[in-house]
Amino acid sequence: MTPPPLLLGSTLLFWGWQSQLLPFAILMAIILESAHWIKWRWTLSDKDFNLVVDFTSFSLIIAVIYLTTQQSSHGLMILLNSLPILFFMLISTQLYSTQGTIKLSSLFLSLRHYEKKVGKPHPKANQRINLSYPYLMICLLSSSLNNTPWYFVGISVLIAWGLWAARPQRYSLTNFGLLFVIACTLAYMTQLGIYRLHSKVEELILNWFEGMIWADRDPYRQNTAIGDIGKLKQSNKIILRVKTPNPLLLRESSYNTYFQTTWLAKPSKLSEISYASDVWTFTTEKFKGENSAQISGYLHKGKGMLALPHGTYQISNIPVLSLQHNSFGAIKIENGPEFINYTAHFAQKTPLDSTPNKFDLYLPPHEKAYLIKLSNQLNLAHQSPQQALNTLSRFFEQNFQYTLKLNAPTQKNITPLEDFLRHSRAGHCEYFATASALLLRAAGIPSRYAAGYAVVEFSQLENAYVVRKRHAHAWTLAYIDGHWQEFDTTPASWVSIEQEMATWWEPINDLWSYLSYQLTKWRWRENGNDWLLWLILPLILILIWRLYTREKMAPSEKTAQQTNTVAKRGTDSPFYQIVRQLNASGYNRQAGETLTTWIKRIQMLDTNIQNMLTLHQRYRFDPVGISPQEKAVLITDVKRWLENNL
Repeated sequence: MTPPPLLLGSTLLFWGWQSQLLPFAILMAIILESAHWIKWRWTLSDKDFNLVVDFTSFSLIIAVIYLTTQQSSHGLMILLNSLPILFFMLISTQLYSTQGTIKLSSLFLSLRHYEKKVGKPHPKANQRINLSYPYLMICLLSSSLNNTPWYFVGISVLIAWGLWAARPQRYSLTNFGLLFVIACTLAYMTQLGIYRLHSKVEELILNWFEGMIWADRDPYRQNTAIGDIGKLKQSNKIILRVKTPNPLLLRESSYNTYFQTTWLAKPSKLSEISYASDVWTFTTEKFKGENSAQISGYLHKGKGMLALPHGTYQISNIPVLSLQHNSFGAIKIENGPEFINYTAHFAQKTPLDSTPNKFDLYLPPHEKAYLIKLSNQLNLAHQSPQQALNTLSRFFEQNFQYTLKLNAPTQKNITPLEDFLRHSRAGHCEYFATASALLLRAAGIPSRYAAGYAVVEFSQLENAYVVRKRHAHAWTLAYIDGHWQEFDTTPASWVSIEQEMATWWEPINDLWSYLSYQLTKWRWRENGNDWLLWLILPLILILIWRLYTREKMAPSEKTAQQTNTVAKRGTDSPFYQIVRQLNASGYNRQAGETLTTWIKRIQMLDTNIQNMLTLHQRYRFDPVGISPQEKAVLITDVKRWLENNL
């Protein structure tokens, strides 16, 4: 079936509108709809169509590999959104060819291989199809990803347009409209019911899970490796790149409640951040001696937490529509790009962090006794806050060591943190940060547990600091003199110990990571959403050149002769003599009624008529036609039937 004029173009425009690719859609729609008025055509053979299909398949494979490696499962959504672009070459070639259809063997390699293997074409290989309606459905499918309020209305109108053009003529507008309204109503109710069922099931599962794990669970929690047994090992993969004059710590969030090796942020209420002129600002206060850091990183499916220096009060050049933050310096992105490159401005004060509350002095019941005892031994409560920090720094530096090898507690009925402070005196940064925070609380100093990354490794290749997964770090925040202060008691040797985990092929991975980073940076640059077009542009240019060298022709005598031959073969069927005889006998055929339905209705269908009708249908519609012997049989049978029924 061939869609009516303007339907395919309108569907493309609808896809472009829904997918925010309207400039591409307008150009594509003009090209496809122009086929109704431009008369010249390419004389393409089936082998030429094989070439077009192979080019389309190759570009599709490239897009799948690239998107899945770069964007994981989210890349498949980008691919689905771009399908009309990938298949545009194939549909435009079909519309501007003299054949106007494509053989099944061109679309399926299995049918081509069958002919090579068996030595003859597959029975279905010569069947031809028109890809216009399948392409229309691809456009509607790609439009569904954004699912705007107008999507259901638009898809209903377009489908109604297509079905109305292809309907049997005996259906009236009233019947067609009534049936379509019923179908749309049922479809909308089904879709709405599935959505609500999904929401309810998801809510029940989350409520059950939260009740099992933590009755008052907060959106932010940090599960530490405190108490784990074995050797911790982090990946060497580079996840952030930072341009800053000096090493620093990048915090993703902080927490104030410690419960059985897990830190939580309580209470944590998300709120929007003010935005103006491409700058996100957290305070109207002006700061002296400000610093800045340019940070590049990735977001998984457009979601994640921003890594920021301590004291950040402003963020610029981050391409998102909204940012949310809580009272503990955590900034959350819900709908962002896969790659972000932003600048963080920071100073001494901490506008993102709220003033202390009761949880910032809370000591877990199972840890409280020995923490207060150790704090008294160190005389922390009788020292000034700054003196207490110095005392704790010396205590951990002189008596503890950093290690990634963890053993079970040496005594029973003792928590892992108590074993760290009283017996093993060896652990990783989570032990040091947790112990420091709780000992400060025992001395009456509000404190929090901070988690993020340490920016310590400078890359000469990239002329910037690189942050790997193994640079994940934890430290303490202490509230002193009216603002939060970073306090890190983890021995400085942790950097060199972590570096020992590097493999000999790390420079090779770093080079590949840098090249991928540059490609990603270019692809996600401003006004750079045309990357998919550039990806398949070489294939398009080669194919256009190949097709342009083919013979182009307008409706010439040769084409007219071919058309007349096809028309003659269809209209000179001997079976039409029987049709005329039945009409003359008063058996009128209704509009839109097929021959088979008509003959059954007038009760003229018998074995002889059935055999003649089958040969007629093949002669009329089958591209292969019938053999001369079969045509002779049809002529003889028609003649005999007329003689017996006159």
